[in-house]
Amino acid sequence: MDLFQLIFIAFLTASGTTIANSVKIIKQGDEALVENLGKYDGKKLEPGLTFLTPFIEYVAYKGTLREQILEIPPKQCTTRDRVSITVDFVVYWRIMDIEKAFYKVQDLKAAMMNLLVTQIRSEIAKMELDEIFTARAEINDVLVSELDIATEPWGVKVTRVELRDFTIGNKVVHEALKNPSKSLNTVAHR
Repeated sequence: MDLFQLIFIAFLTASGTTIANSVKIIKQGDEALVENLGKYDGKKLEPGLTFLTPFIEYVAYKGTLREQILEIPPKQCTTRDRVSITVDFVVYWRIMDIEKAFYKVQDLKAAMMNLLVTQIRSEIAKMELDEIFTARAEINDVLVSELDIATEPWGVKVTRVELRDFTIGNKVVHEALKNPSKSLNTVAHR
């Protein structure tokens, strides 16, 4: 092969790669944001086939608009009557405005996780231990309302919060089992 053929093959390979990279397929339920030379000008890609201008336009962010699950690892909380419990929550949420979700907060999932943990601890701290047993639905409803308001600037809607489980320190549970006539609050403060 001579030099001309090698240059021609390299040109064809580069051209093919560039054209292939300018073709974008967005799946149903997803959206993508396109930046033009590093600037977002409002162009969103919706489901289907799209061609972008090579070297000028690129997909800055691609995300789903479907409902997502955010599992919160068990967290230590303290009730109003100063009993330490471990709570396990799961949060259902969805992106309503992909532009806000990408440009208004740097790391959406990390920001949501921090906000959720703070709100959960705050809500648990307002209740006594005995109340938590009967107030699961109320806790869930209050958290949905507060979190939905807090995440609105990020283009996110919290659809549901579920308190899956909570555990109390082994000493408290052991004492409660030994003295079933006493409330958990009485046992917890011994």
